[in-house]
Amino acid sequence: MRGFVRYAVAAVSVVLFLAAAPLADVPASDDIPMRLPPAPLQTLPVSKADALSRFFSARAAGGPLRVLHIGDSHIARDAFSGDLRAMLTDGHTPGARGMIPPGPVYPFFAARGVEVDMSDGWTVHRARNDDASGPFGLMNARVEAAPATSPWIVLSGIDHPADRLVIGYWRQPDGGAIQVRVDAALHAFQTDGREGPAFAAVPVPKGTQIIRVSAAGDGPMALLSLSLEAGEAGVTLSNTGWPGATAQIMTRWDDDVLRMELARFAPHLIIISYGTNEGFDDELDLAAYETTLRNQLMRLKRFAPSASLLLTGGPDGTRLPFYADTDARAPHEWTCAPLTDAERRDYAALMEAESETLLRWHDPPYLSSVLALQERVALEAGVAHWNWRQAMGGACAVHDWRLAEPQWARPDHVHLTSAGYAASAAALAAALNGAFVAWTALREGETVSDRDRSHSGATKD
Repeated sequence: MRGFVRYAVAAVSVVLFLAAAPLADVPASDDIPMRLPPAPLQTLPVSKADALSRFFSARAAGGPLRVLHIGDSHIARDAFSGDLRAMLTDGHTPGARGMIPPGPVYPFFAARGVEVDMSDGWTVHRARNDDASGPFGLMNARVEAAPATSPWIVLSGIDHPADRLVIGYWRQPDGGAIQVRVDAALHAFQTDGREGPAFAAVPVPKGTQIIRVSAAGDGPMALLSLSLEAGEAGVTLSNTGWPGATAQIMTRWDDDVLRMELARFAPHLIIISYGTNEGFDDELDLAAYETTLRNQLMRLKRFAPSASLLLTGGPDGTRLPFYADTDARAPHEWTCAPLTDAERRDYAALMEAESETLLRWHDPPYLSSVLALQERVALEAGVAHWNWRQAMGGACAVHDWRLAEPQWARPDHVHLTSAGYAASAAALAAALNGAFVAWTALREGETVSDRDRSHSGATKD
């Protein structure tokens, strides 16, 4: 429990620090009146917190704790996840870095705790491309090297504990060898055999600076994931996001690959953070989306029976209509208001007519429906839920975050700044801590009043 209390203090500290510190990457502007920072995020309770009992039991046991965070671009760049990793980590026993993609497989790729570089010569297959053939796993990409080529991937700047590198690859007839150089030591293993997923582990001595993974060139080779592991106690949080992804991308994960990866990583908690791209899809079929989401949550529960699941939804997001003249007004001169019921009903016609009534920042017509659907499905499926958007302040909060000093949201009113993601991670960390405290008290037979339960971040169904 000490680790959770520590990161609860860190969560509060982050929010207070962000309220006072300027962002280096957000220039000041004389055109925008000075504004106060957004109010610190409320500790919004976790709904159905009893669904986190497996995670809390692992936390209480004091051993290694493994978290898997999946989602879209909010998760892909390891900002939200990176801050959450730091807040969940026991400062005395940090965990390994965990799973990462087999190279920088999408634009603006970033991973905290390790530098990842990749040479030319790889063919990258991406799960989000409907015409790309599988197999795919949690990392949403597969990289392939052709025979007689020797492209490489380099890991450096490793600042998490690591005693082994685990390489996920696709075994295939006539598969070529993988060569792994760990500083000066060279390891090699074959990937030929009956078609299917497999792992290979390579020792990583303490103090290792550079790991180079390359194709030997003696046959085709396909990589699915890389993972830095350690036997020490501590929190390992692996993030796997993809720009533009929706929950639909989970249907692209091959059953055999997913089973193997979840069995290897053995997460105690899986956090699912989709919702933004679904909410911005004006042609979304809500019924089909509900079926997809429900099926994928059940699939994760089947394939990772020892894990707790937490669905967060996406953050608040708004848009301007395509015909808005953004040069005609300064950012602070634009207003924001949620769509009315009539505007939501007639949205397509209003957009086609370039109606002046929509000339403001507003929520996309499906965003609220998507997030409400996610909460309902989560609770019906026995999955814990935390409402990221509501924790920010609800509809149009992102507009306030954009205009604040320092800015907590990007000009697109969709993505957050580093400060905004840190504040969001702090709010989620505090909510998890509160739910853990309430769970611990109940397990030990203490009485937890409804008021204390509310403040602790747990709610009853």
